[in-house]
Amino acid sequence: MSNNISDSRNSNFVYGIIAAVLGLIGFFGIILNLFVIVVIIKKSRAVWTPINITLVNLACGDFLVALLGDPFAFVSAYNRGWYWSHATCIWYAWFMSSLGLSSIGHLTVLAIERWFMIVKPMQTLSVKSSLFLAAGVWIYGISLSLPPLIGWGKFGYEAANISCSVSWELHDPSTNTDTYIAFLFFFGFIAPVTLICFSYTGIVRTLKKVKKRTEAGAAGKRERQVTLMVALMIIAFLFAWTPYATFALASQYFSYQLTGLIAAVPSVLAKSSICYNPIIYAGLNPQFRKSVKKMFGCKDSQQKTGREAKPSTVQINVTTKV
Repeated sequence: MSNNISDSRNSNFVYGIIAAVLGLIGFFGIILNLFVIVVIIKKSRAVWTPINITLVNLACGDFLVALLGDPFAFVSAYNRGWYWSHATCIWYAWFMSSLGLSSIGHLTVLAIERWFMIVKPMQTLSVKSSLFLAAGVWIYGISLSLPPLIGWGKFGYEAANISCSVSWELHDPSTNTDTYIAFLFFFGFIAPVTLICFSYTGIVRTLKKVKKRTEAGAAGKRERQVTLMVALMIIAFLFAWTPYATFALASQYFSYQLTGLIAAVPSVLAKSSICYNPIIYAGLNPQFRKSVKKMFGCKDSQQKTGREAKPSTVQINVTTKV
């Protein structure tokens, strides 16, 4: 996707827009993800749950992208080209690729966790299993992004030369870039998306069956809310990354390249994914909002009217689920 913006009269304007967008992504990515991490950890000090373990790992990965990755692209956009050394480009590409692959890995684990919770409620994941899966996801992300550092595939400049990633458009027999990209696309995109689709197909079928039963009461409603939250996180991730994956493949196998400002759009859109999850989590998780109110000393409106149930059993049940 490497591309130079040819019209010098518009280049300052183009790079200015990109820098502004990256600045906003970085700022909100740091603030929102750090806030989610603090709230979940504070809420879960007594009881850690599988879903909270995965959510914290997901938020940590997005936080690292915003804190350590986004500034490099922001400074480069401000200077109208990659500002740092070539060695920095290589390590930046590896670091960002590892975190991006880890994100889809964590989302896949969330989908699997939801599948067990809804379809196989007697065989739900344990905290220990979730910790092993979280560690496995980080190893998975690093392993898939490691080959270009040892000669299989190659990292290079992309998207108006403001960031670095896999050299999607490069056709180099010495590094076998075509086979590495096929490998990366299958194990880093197709396989996780397939597992996610399988999980949610089973979830939807099960929810239809229990819709009119007692399971559809308070506990069932809570599980459906969490399942919807995870589904929206996955949809948001695919919305952000599918254009990037599509144009990357088109660049490698069909010699198609974007030009001008459009060349930076897929990469910037992919980077924006770090801001979506905290918004979705805060919007669809009532316990998160209650925890935030508690942190800031705000009273719940239900407490004022005396209609809230006693916290002895309700709070324990909710905490163990979300």
